[in-house]
Amino acid sequence: MNLDLDGHAIALTNTDRVVFEEIGLTKGDVIAYYADVASVMLPELRDRPLTLERFTKGIEAGGFYQKHAQKHYPAWIRRVELGLKKPVAYPICDTAAALVYLANQGGFVFHIWTSRAAAPDRPDLLVFDLDPPEGGITAVRTVARLIRDAFEALELPAFLKTTGGKGLHVCAPLDGDASYPQVHALTSAINARLCERHPDLVTTEFYKKDRKGRVFLDTMRNTIGATVVAPYSLRGRASAPVSAPITWSELDTIAPDGITLRDVRARLDRLGDPWATLRTKPGSVTRATELVSGKGVVLH
Repeated sequence: MNLDLDGHAIALTNTDRVVFEEIGLTKGDVIAYYADVASVMLPELRDRPLTLERFTKGIEAGGFYQKHAQKHYPAWIRRVELGLKKPVAYPICDTAAALVYLANQGGFVFHIWTSRAAAPDRPDLLVFDLDPPEGGITAVRTVARLIRDAFEALELPAFLKTTGGKGLHVCAPLDGDASYPQVHALTSAINARLCERHPDLVTTEFYKKDRKGRVFLDTMRNTIGATVVAPYSLRGRASAPVSAPITWSELDTIAPDGITLRDVRARLDRLGDPWATLRTKPGSVTRATELVSGKGVVLH
């Protein structure tokens, strides 16, 4: 079976194979999903080094991570060679055809850099990954609002998405003028302020045994080479959850794994894309750093 997209004929294979056994989703369903959401997914995929999480035999059989573009990938899938120690030829997913091709390869989960290949050392997305304690979704929602308020005080736009797992991502689009060390320094300063003001609610302790029921402020996504799951990407879990952009008004009503592949089309038809305005007015790390360092801005 061939699918024609962007002038390319993509040979689809094993489309009737059930790959999410618990809910009966086939590989063909996954491919169809990515073809359907390409228009809202591609803006944050384009020009970004990509790490795939591949499930060639289905979710229950387990998967593996793959950074390197495979030799058999067609020439029209772009590559970029990057690496701090050893160069890696990363694939780039710029088109609906590339998205479908990679899904057909069992690439069901898309993890992206927060910078683009044109400027790999200049991130254009800042990410707070909120990791809850056991049963701590209420605390995560409280912390998400604290970070939104901190972003507002620092003149950073605040956008929200589910992780498709246990936590939430609070993200800010950036103008791309700052380096990774500058972005990481800013997130560290925000973390320090929040931990100082809310010591019983948030922590930056890496080991779970040291968190003592607090929400972990994970900002390590803001370092070069680190990845974050792409908006609208599936996750490799039984119910086929999606890392889905949501509105702030939905924060209290949607669980981190509460939006699945089967929900996304109806949401887009009803609400549109909550991240449609993400790139309208990106934030400045330089300006935010000036504000967080000054005496006139209070982070609650």
